Amino acid sequence: MEKDNLRTEDARPHFYKIIYGEDIKQHMIPPDFMKHLPKEMPNRATLTGPCGSHWRVSVKNDANCTYLQKGWKEFMKENKLGGNEFLTFRYDGNMLFYVKILDMMEICCSRQAPPVFGNRDGKQGQGGPKKRPVGSLDLHGLQFQGSKEGSGQSSRIGKTTKLFTSGSPHFMASMTKSSVENPFLLHIPQSFSAAAQFPPLKRKVVLRDSAGKAWDVICLHDKGGHYLSGGWRFFARCHNLKLGDVCKFELVNIDEMQVHVL
Repeated sequence: MEKDNLRTEDARPHFYKIIYGEDIKQHMIPPDFMKHLPKEMPNRATLTGPCGSHWRVSVKNDANCTYLQKGWKEFMKENKLGGNEFLTFRYDGNMLFYVKILDMMEICCSRQAPPVFGNRDGKQGQGGPKKRPVGSLDLHGLQFQGSKEGSGQSSRIGKTTKLFTSGSPHFMASMTKSSVENPFLLHIPQSFSAAAQFPPLKRKVVLRDSAGKAWDVICLHDKGGHYLSGGWRFFARCHNLKLGDVCKFELVNIDEMQVHVL
């Protein structure tokens, strides 16, 4: 579907697709989008993913439809797609597409909860009572920092902490199974939330990596505290985070954290 009615800050042509898991072998380019492509259709296209990697895919015309075929399966597999992701395809010309990947939790939260800036008193900045996000997760039974699953990494965190000093609020997180596999949730310690003055609301935050690249992530709030959710899994995947890896999160601005992968 062409992205005529969806807001975008970029004037370049876009179309979008929701991946439910069935589009393994090929992906159809919407017929209405074909007006943006060359009349003499090349047989190859390039997809650039959110991590900056490139995939060459074949382009095939079949009756009145055009498909991305050979190479699409590899794109799906290497980005671990097939779990209700929302993809936007931005056309940069010359059969080059930049693909942005969002999960449906991020879409639901971003539509229902605009970012809250400067409101640190715990009150919702935009009217109405707080609602539980569509598709929100039951966090009962999941294991995060300080749980039995993560306790074996406490000595590593302790040793790593000695290497860093910072006057800003910060915390260390050892990657548990819940943070690097489904449901891809990272628990934020309550001590950090209090020091950073995070209100008890879902909100957008920015994670900035060592290369300076910014990642928009949804921060959920539950009775157990704050959690990084929608968008976190793509940060974790692009930085190849695995069980037991340690990251340092440092507050550098309102709703912005610098992340050091150790």
